[in-house]
Amino acid sequence: MSKVSLTDIYDNVSLKSGIIPGWGFSALLSGPGFDLLFDTGADVNILKGNMELLEIPPENIDGIFLSHPHCDHVGGLSAVLRKNSELKVYLTKSFPGELKDKIEDYGAELVELYEPEKILPNLFSTGEIKGSYRGNSLPEQSLILSTARGSVVVSGCAHPGISVIVKKAQEITGESPHLVAGGFHLGSSNPEEIKRVIKEFRSCSVEKLAPTHCTGERATEMIRDAYGENCLELGAGKVLAV
Repeated sequence: MSKVSLTDIYDNVSLKSGIIPGWGFSALLSGPGFDLLFDTGADVNILKGNMELLEIPPENIDGIFLSHPHCDHVGGLSAVLRKNSELKVYLTKSFPGELKDKIEDYGAELVELYEPEKILPNLFSTGEIKGSYRGNSLPEQSLILSTARGSVVVSGCAHPGISVIVKKAQEITGESPHLVAGGFHLGSSNPEEIKRVIKEFRSCSVEKLAPTHCTGERATEMIRDAYGENCLELGAGKVLAV
């Protein structure tokens, strides 16, 4: 498979002139046969404006993948559904009924996931991962993209623990991730915890990392020190060839 990319649309920091930053995360996964929006950030207008500047028409999106129901990941949902309701929205069964009703009111097709499942060509959900990282039991799903280089794992906030997510993805695909990108939820972690996570990345033979959003500055710096050029910069406006 060729020409697969991840475009960061909504993030805490902007890496492109004119792109507005905001606390939250949204990215477009594009490849042969799919254009899938991963999460929608927090603010409808920021998401809409950034999509326009990045020349991403909502009408071209095949589906929306929602990692978990926190407002900084689902708040911009209507910016897409107002323009394109003829798509599928992939979420887990534990999402609030109110949000599910809102999606169906727009006319979109709701796809509730629990177990790992293929959702589009070369795209898989990890299924609902519960975990208990730092006492946080919020269920979350992550996305696995199969590429010629190996699997790419995209995390929204990694509430169950980013190591748990990576190990689950490895279990599903049977291969070590080529790239793990997104929020790693290490912003309040101490150095020893971060070192442990980096060690677990190594034990899973993760080749490259692209931490952003809730990963935290200290964790991002420690990952950069450990991975060098294989720690990729990610922020709103950035496009990664994966």
